[in-house]
Amino acid sequence: MTRRRRRRRAIIVPVVSMGDIAFLLIIFFILCSNIAREAGIPVTPPLSADLEQVDESTLVVAIDGGGQLYFQGRKVHTAESLEAELTTHLRDATSDKRRRVLFRCDQAVDRSVFEPAMDAITRAGGIVVAVGAKSTPTRK
Repeated sequence: MTRRRRRRRAIIVPVVSMGDIAFLLIIFFILCSNIAREAGIPVTPPLSADLEQVDESTLVVAIDGGGQLYFQGRKVHTAESLEAELTTHLRDATSDKRRRVLFRCDQAVDRSVFEPAMDAITRAGGIVVAVGAKSTPTRK
């Protein structure tokens, strides 16, 4: 009795859908990149009753509770070096929306620490968009 051998079918891998998946992953990581730049810097935002919702900005300046200055998630030592980096980033910005700089500052930071950073942003041509937490107004 002879056995017949079955021919194995060739396995077809859908290569076209792999390109779609790669494209979707690229979009996902681009959208999450702003969140990743801000995630490592612990900041407790100041409270205010008068806050408005603003669009997200691509440039982020942050000051943590210890007074350390960060630009795009990297440590910056002085306000002057922050101004120099911002100037190069804002050189080609034509619209006000592209000139917005998200400014995150811990509520414990003294005015003498955050004011030079805010001045550096405006001297570089940026528009300061400050971050705060909504508080409930107190009644007297």
